[in-house]
Amino acid sequence: MSILGLDIGTTGAKGVVFDLEGRLIASAYREYNMLSPRPGYLELNPTEVLDAVAAVCREVASETTGDPIRSVACSVLGEAITPVDKDHRPIGNAIIGFDARGTAECQALREKIDNVEVFRLTGHPINSFHTVFKLMHRRKHEPDVYRRAARWLGFQELVAVGLGAEAAVDYSAAARTLLLDTHTLTWSDRMMGLAGLSPEMFARPVPPGTAIGTVDRAGHERFGLPVGCIVAAGLHDQPAGILGAAVQPGESMYATGTVVCIGVLITTDPDPKVMCRSNLCFYPTYGRGRHVSLAWNFTGGSLLKWYRDRFGGQEQIEAKRRGVDPYDVILEGLPAEPTTLFVLPYLTTTGTPWLDTRALGAVVGLRLTTRRPEVIKALLEGIEYEIALNQSLLAEAGIEIRLYKAIGGAAKSPVWMQLKADVLGRPVAVLETTESAALGVALLGARAAGLIDSVSEAARRFARTGRLFEPDTRRSAVYNERLAIYRELYPTIRPLLHRMAALAGEG
Repeated sequence: MSILGLDIGTTGAKGVVFDLEGRLIASAYREYNMLSPRPGYLELNPTEVLDAVAAVCREVASETTGDPIRSVACSVLGEAITPVDKDHRPIGNAIIGFDARGTAECQALREKIDNVEVFRLTGHPINSFHTVFKLMHRRKHEPDVYRRAARWLGFQELVAVGLGAEAAVDYSAAARTLLLDTHTLTWSDRMMGLAGLSPEMFARPVPPGTAIGTVDRAGHERFGLPVGCIVAAGLHDQPAGILGAAVQPGESMYATGTVVCIGVLITTDPDPKVMCRSNLCFYPTYGRGRHVSLAWNFTGGSLLKWYRDRFGGQEQIEAKRRGVDPYDVILEGLPAEPTTLFVLPYLTTTGTPWLDTRALGAVVGLRLTTRRPEVIKALLEGIEYEIALNQSLLAEAGIEIRLYKAIGGAAKSPVWMQLKADVLGRPVAVLETTESAALGVALLGARAAGLIDSVSEAARRFARTGRLFEPDTRRSAVYNERLAIYRELYPTIRPLLHRMAALAGEG
């Protein structure tokens, strides 16, 4: 029997089909672009995203005709939400969480309610990337779209409706709006009232793995999945990865995609003040009483894509000549030792702990003798310094990480995996199936269809560990010393970055 997990991200959609032993049967991917109508604005065209999802579904369905797909569920990027009409047709783009809009609305809410109170209620500190502030901004600046919108749906709900199922949102994705009461697991009257919104504007929150319908004839014609295929509520992408990687206490998922993110399971209530100080979250995932916390960098893997697209023409030509991935060529011949460059990987915005929409990227330490391989390695080091900083903040909150489980496309790169281990000073295990987010939601769909008894047990069986990268003690010591410089870099130049952002109209 085959099961499908859809992973809908910021720059692409992937469909991965597994059998009930966790073996990958088929996969497909389609890329799409973030839109930036003006500096600081970042959006997705929902029609393009849904077309990409439909394309990957049709492709994997065509490869599994002998074993038709029995269930489907989605792993989705957080915060992005689309205005739709009464027939669930998009009438505007989805604003991405790290879009700069919503800063003023965020500040206005901070003046009405204490940050710790919001954390206790929603599991998140107040920050402008949350959906609520994008909606408040649109109400003021796009009144026509706001007025015409019958509902506001995330991509999980849009795909479900397209397949013929209910527009329901799982608890983890709902929590990313800053509007879910994580105790009652219903839309929060308190937060809705403060924002001037109503629950009727959104989909019904349901537990991850809830069966919410089946594929109908129209869904089959567009997406290619079999009529009657079970559609289940999925998860926000990072909790999906944590589930699929079978992360246990003391371990962390490390997802390297458009966003670089580490994610842990938390079994006890953390100190809200400590969590708020570092902008760390605590919200529900699959399983009664289970919660996750995340730390991330929004630019993440996009940094290497940026290099590939803007400066990597030579490497792309060479990759085409040799018939290999351009990233393999880009990462060849990097210096073995740590560089003396420091990169702030804030080409979109920051991530935790700063969550600064006015930040800009920076490369510090250039000389006339600096070579291209050093710059490329420094880009990767900047991402890992950022994660090392967050690793220490999680430790301050009582969350120790002893092992990382690497997922995502970058997990296929031994160069990058060894760098992670060296900078973080922790072993990094690459899972045999690196598509853990897709696996996690595929298992939720299988449970909804009655094909498996326990999602967690199946995940533990399927999350088989492949190569283990141990940190090099000497290089780790060097990186730990240089992390002290990195810690001070952003706080020191932040005022200048804000002034520079104002020059581009982003201040």
